[in-house]
Amino acid sequence: MTAGSRIRELRKNKNNLSQAKLAAIMELTSASMSSIELGKSNPTSDLIIKLSQFFDVSTDYLLTGKKETQEISEQEREILNVLREDQAMTNAMIEVANVKKKAINYLGSYVAMNAQSLKSPLK
Repeated sequence: MTAGSRIRELRKNKNNLSQAKLAAIMELTSASMSSIELGKSNPTSDLIIKLSQFFDVSTDYLLTGKKETQEISEQEREILNVLREDQAMTNAMIEVANVKKKAINYLGSYVAMNAQSLKSPLK
């Protein structure tokens, strides 16, 4: 299966979107979209990115047909659902992550600045 045939399949599965309509959304001519779907021409990298965002698939899928197979646990799924539903919780978790990064960076800077005065446990 080619990138063009995957694009055609995704287009048809998205409420049976017409080729002309998808071409207009992607700012292409109908002839260009037809040529891509038929494998007569290759989509540009910019078009691959736009299509992947529009169809909510990876660029890898469009180019190679490989689907992401990373499984998540039930607990991870529950956390994602909470985060999707609760913007305040999402913001709080982002802030905690940012504080953690700042603390790690500060500690790294402190160690680097004081490396000479700190005694190595290997000596």
